[in-house]
Amino acid sequence: MSHYKYDSFFVCELVVGLFAVMVVFHSVLLPIYGSPQPPLSDSIYLVQEMATFRAVFTSFLLFVYLGFRLTGQKTAVVLGAIALISWVAFLEDFMVLENVFYMPELLSGKVLQFLRPIYLITIIYMVMEARRREIAL
Repeated sequence: MSHYKYDSFFVCELVVGLFAVMVVFHSVLLPIYGSPQPPLSDSIYLVQEMATFRAVFTSFLLFVYLGFRLTGQKTAVVLGAIALISWVAFLEDFMVLENVFYMPELLSGKVLQFLRPIYLITIIYMVMEARRREIAL
């Protein structure tokens, strides 16, 4: 990892970065352009708070990854934590949603819904590739 080149790992970093930017963008737009009414029940409020917490925590871990990457430290463990949290969040969302075919109103939500499976596969590939690179050192 001492020589930084444009390879599949770099493309994966771009995909993960795009997904992270879209999560932040959608999180900012949702309160502004989302439903004008406040949550009707405590459960809706808790789901929104949980989603916000997961987004903030995953963003924090992505910043830790970026710091490790820029300083040349090993990144496989951080990527593994990001992948684990991302997959658990996906499974929680899948089990909690009543309507699996839900389509968000905002375009940013539709883009996120499209990018999420790509992100999940990409982050797993990055974990495996980082492990392979670290073992090869």
